[in-house]
This record gives sequence, structure tokens and C-alpha cells, in this order.
Amino acid sequence: MDIYNRSEYISYSSKWSSFSFPLFTMLIGPVYLIPTFYIVGKMTKVFLESSKFTTVSIQRHLFSAFLLMQLGNFFYILTDFLVLRIPATGIWTSACAQMTPNQLLKMPYLLAFISSYLATLFPVIFCANRAIIVFFPKNHNEVCGRFMKLSLPVAVFLPFLFTWFMVPAVGHCTQLTSPYPMGSVMFTLDLKVPINEYIHLLTSFFCTLFTFSMNITMLIKVRHIIFYKKSLNRNMSKNYKAELSLTITMISLFVPFLVNGIIAVLSLQKPSLIGYILSIRPLLIDSATVFEPWAFYWTHPMFRRHRRKTTVSGSPIAMIVTSSVNSR
Repeated sequence: MDIYNRSEYISYSSKWSSFSFPLFTMLIGPVYLIPTFYIVGKMTKVFLESSKFTTVSIQRHLFSAFLLMQLGNFFYILTDFLVLRIPATGIWTSACAQMTPNQLLKMPYLLAFISSYLATLFPVIFCANRAIIVFFPKNHNEVCGRFMKLSLPVAVFLPFLFTWFMVPAVGHCTQLTSPYPMGSVMFTLDLKVPINEYIHLLTSFFCTLFTFSMNITMLIKVRHIIFYKKSLNRNMSKNYKAELSLTITMISLFVPFLVNGIIAVLSLQKPSLIGYILSIRPLLIDSATVFEPWAFYWTHPMFRRHRRKTTVSGSPIAMIVTSSVNSR
């Protein structure tokens, strides 16, 4: 329901004294997102400083893809705050009710769709880079470089291609359905333009299928390498750690795909449930954004508090750094 020029919304005043779940959803986010920003910041620092030192060897294309994936996730969460979480608290309700539907009100919703596509496409680039390292251990730098030059422009262009028809629309604020209370609103578009959910659902499906197939193939390859080295009685510690990092981060990558797919399907099949879907959506997309960097940070040897001495290794499953690790 459009709230424009409705007296009950113009006179609405948000009650911060009543701790409603929209307020909880907005306030709980920074509790776990701020430490995640810090962790990603530490990873970025390692990446930027890696070229200055000879003691750390980094797969720069893979690391770049990882940081872009996190940037896409953070952008997605930021737009979710603008479109849903903050308006749902009622803090902007009165002002929105007095604003004629216009192009400016459209921008948060349009940016949310663009950021959602980026958060879906960047993990594909990250997984593809890891697959290249595993399957092309001798010339992976060259192959990854060519792949990044091709894939990054495509990943940035596609979100705009998929949302261009939304540009003529005007934005407005609408009352959220149950279980949201009266006064909880969100930014959306008028109904005079085609909906985007079908394109979004297909994109999520094909990205999920591609990523799943690629990761399963990678795991099979890694297990084969580990089995072969075990038969030669080689030290398997690094390889098992790399496999653990690969497995955990692979699982974490499926969370945003699964969330986006479920939301798109339920939105199309059960519109009456859209309020309940939106009420749990923030926590689900946050969990995906938080779990990926923390899982990678805690499982990969590179980020442990140890002294590193670089050794040149031909192991294709030492995916980001090849180092011998000694305690301080």
C-alpha cells in the first residue's frame, strides 16, 4: 500500500521506546558487521603490503576476486539498510508520506537490485579463479589474468543490463505487510514497470549451478592430489588445511545463493508471505556476508599469527599463499 499523502502516515511518529523487531534487525547488524569490516580490512592490508615483502607470496588474482566478493556483499547490505531496515523502523515514515513519488525515491531500490546481482556474480569469479589454480598449476597466473580481464567487466555490466528497464519508474514508500507493524515502510517502485524477480531467480539458479559444479569438481581433484601425495609419504599438513579452507568457504558461498533463490521463489509463489520473508531476510544475507571472510580467515594458514617464510611450492591447492609457518 502506497503511503503517499495518507494522513495517518503523515502524522506517524516512531516510538523508539518500544523495542520492535524492525528496530532489533537494524541495531543487531553492526554488532557482527563491524568486526567483519575489521577482518576484511586486515586481509586488504596483507594484500596491499604483499608486493613490498618477499616473505609472503600471494595469488593476487584470487585475492582480488575475494576482496571484490566482500565489497559486493557489503554494498548489498548497505542498500538493504537503505531500502528496508532503516525505513522499517518508522524513522522516515512521516517524511516519505509527504513526498510525491519521484526518481530520487527510486534510487535505493534500484541500487539494491544492482548490488544483489554483484553479490551473486562476484562469488562465481572467486570460485573460477580457485578452479584455475587447481587445474592449471603451472600457468595459473597467466590464465587467471586473462579470465579477470574478461569476467570483471561482464560482472559489472550485467547488473545494469538486467535493471535498465527499471530506470523510467518512479519510487515511493509502501507499508510492509504482517508481521511488520503499522508505520514500517520500505522503498519500492511503482507497478508500471516489469518485475525483476524472474531475471533475478534465473541468475541465482545458473550461478548456483555453475559454482556448485565447479567446487565439487575442485574437491574431487584436491582429494586425488592428497591421495597421490599420501601414497608417496609426503607431509600432508598444508594440503589438508587447504582442503579444509576450500570446503568451508565453498559451503559458505552457497548461503547467499540459497537465500536469494528462496526469497525469489516465495515472492512469486506466495506473495502473502512477503512480510515474513522480508523479516528474516536481513539476518540471512548478513550471515552469508559474515561467514565467508571469517571462515576464510580462521581456516587458512596465511592469516595465523605466525612468522612466515616463503617457499616455492608446486602444490595447486595452496591457493593463496605458499609458506612454511613457524611459531614466533
